Order: sequence, then structure tokens, then C-alpha cells
Amino acid sequence: MSRLFGEPAFARALVVGCFGGVGLVLTTFYSRRGPLIFPVYAALLASLAVLLARFADLPFAIRLGSALGGFVVAAGMHYVAVLTHANRERHRLGIFVNIALAGHIRRLSLLLLLGLIACAGVAFVSS
Repeated sequence: MSRLFGEPAFARALVVGCFGGVGLVLTTFYSRRGPLIFPVYAALLASLAVLLARFADLPFAIRLGSALGGFVVAAGMHYVAVLTHANRERHRLGIFVNIALAGHIRRLSLLLLLGLIACAGVAFVSS
């Protein structure tokens, strides 16, 4: 685990994840079509694959951790932006609903599971 944080591929994957998160947030705010978010996720995963292909000598676990780190950064930025925007709209409309912590945990665990599956494919393809 400590070897992962010292790898240059991990730091670069986090930067790619930041750019991907910005793309996800901008797509969410400026698009009214929901499925338009999928090409942004695909571009994020493709750019992580291209990045990790430059580090072909890394073991699979390090590549998987790097890809997952970039995905988690992007998805986390997107999740926070969507929560903030949804809460602002609820308050504007006078609807006061609190989503339970269990609901957030369930959504985030599903997102992490799907991200793990997608990042395993990215790590495999980038070898």
C-alpha cells in the first residue's frame, strides 16, 4: 500500500481524476440529458488507460490502485457537486428532506464497486 502512494503513476492518475471530475461536474450542470454523463466517464477511463500504459512495468495491483484512485477523485468531486446542487434546489423549492447516512453509504458503495470493476478493466488493458 505504501508503495502505491510513492509511484508517479498514482500522482498522475489523481491529476487525471481531477480533470475528469471537472468534466463530470460541468456535464452535470450544463446538460439536461442524463446519459451524456457516460461518455465523460468513458473518456476518464480511457485517459487513465493511456496514462497507465506508459507505466507498463508496474504490477497489476499498482495499476489498479492508481486507476481506482483517479476514478474515486473524479466520482467524489461529482458526488459532492450533485449533493450541493440538489440541496440548494430543495431549499429553493421549500422541500426539506434529509437523506439518511445509510442511503449515502449504499450509493457510494455501489459506485465504488462499479468503479473497481471498470478500473480492473483499465488496469488489464493498460498492461
